[in-house]
Amino acid sequence: MAKRKLLFICTANINRSRTAEDLFKNSDKYEAQSAGFMMISGTSGQIVTQELVNWADNIFVMDEVRDGHLRKLKSGFDVTGKQVEVLDIQDMYDRGNFILVDLLLSKLASCGVRR
Repeated sequence: MAKRKLLFICTANINRSRTAEDLFKNSDKYEAQSAGFMMISGTSGQIVTQELVNWADNIFVMDEVRDGHLRKLKSGFDVTGKQVEVLDIQDMYDRGNFILVDLLLSKLASCGVRR
């Protein structure tokens, strides 16, 4: 059975989306990638591309109210037929922070994605 492909998107692909990707690194059920809408000098993240959007079965953006991730995704990329979920996680945690991990696991579980 093919693995489900998960794409996690945040502002700069440093903390939130990278932590989400890390959660599924050795998963038997999922393949995961992460990206951001912009690059910050000196970081090693990747930018959202249409190729990444096309690759994904499910797309998760971190925050709409404060960061406008869903609006940016829909205005810049063709997401026709894609399941896109807003996780509503603020940019206030470092990569791997245990609170961030718990938030991600809880919100993803409510979307039917469990490790």
